[in-house]
Amino acid sequence: MFPTLSYLVRWLTGWSPNLPIPTFGFFMALSFWAAYAVFTLEFRRKQRKSDGRPGQRGAAGPTEIPAGIRISRLMDRLLICCGLIGFAGALLLAKLEDTSGLWHQPWRWLMRYHGLTFYGGLLFGAVTYLVMLRRRGISLATAADIGSPGMLLAYAIGRLGCHLAGDGDWGIVNRAAKPAWLSWAPDWTWAAHYPHNVIRQGVYIEGCRLDYCTVLPDAVFPTSLYEFLVCGLLFFLLWMLRRRLTTPGLLFFIYAMLIGLERFGIEYIRVTPRHIFLGRLFTQAQLISLGFIFIGMVGIGHILTVSAKKAYFYS
Repeated sequence: MFPTLSYLVRWLTGWSPNLPIPTFGFFMALSFWAAYAVFTLEFRRKQRKSDGRPGQRGAAGPTEIPAGIRISRLMDRLLICCGLIGFAGALLLAKLEDTSGLWHQPWRWLMRYHGLTFYGGLLFGAVTYLVMLRRRGISLATAADIGSPGMLLAYAIGRLGCHLAGDGDWGIVNRAAKPAWLSWAPDWTWAAHYPHNVIRQGVYIEGCRLDYCTVLPDAVFPTSLYEFLVCGLLFFLLWMLRRRLTTPGLLFFIYAMLIGLERFGIEYIRVTPRHIFLGRLFTQAQLISLGFIFIGMVGIGHILTVSAKKAYFYS
């Protein structure tokens, strides 16, 4: 793995530069930039559509972006506010996911770093984003549609950073033989040992003289790699659908259902604390995923029902 960019450049080129930039941090910054770019493109497309300029697909319809909003200034404020509050939310939910020591040593628990959770960042950042846009006259449905593709892309890039750095966000031990349909892929796509991982977990690599010299003794599922691939494909799906789905909110409901299904499924092979809920064991992420799936299905069902009634009425 590549805890810093020096390791990555050395692996790609054989050159050994002094680049102490954390790989995970680099990809996190890249994910923010990608989200910024995609959000801006969608804001501008919606604004042009609201202005009813010639050459745009479809009728202008109800105003989605009020006139006079400067997209660049709005995006700068959104990036700062959503980034800071989303980061705080990611820290908070990570702490609530692991409450061991909370009651016995609360100060030590409070000060200990528990990592980051995707849903914490998503929920806190999304609420901040929606509130800021609503105060500027943009409907919640339109704001949610604008943000859906960008959030998927940012999540995919962030997960790639997790995999390349080996930050501990991997799966359970995988001792199963690689299936025949995956014979074309490298072995580490099925079961990875994460050598030189950034959290220094595992056993010492004999003869290693680098700063990060550990490797997992048992291969695990590279779940962060799987999430990068799946969410990357889901991003392209939403990006293709965004012009065709004209009903406000529909793109977001599809996003909510897809991201919920993806995260609920991947949790079965991730190393994550589990909690008893209704007599069954679930991870915190799975419980939140069920909420996303429910919201997505109800929203899609409602929109389709209303559309069917309108079609019947006007037929």
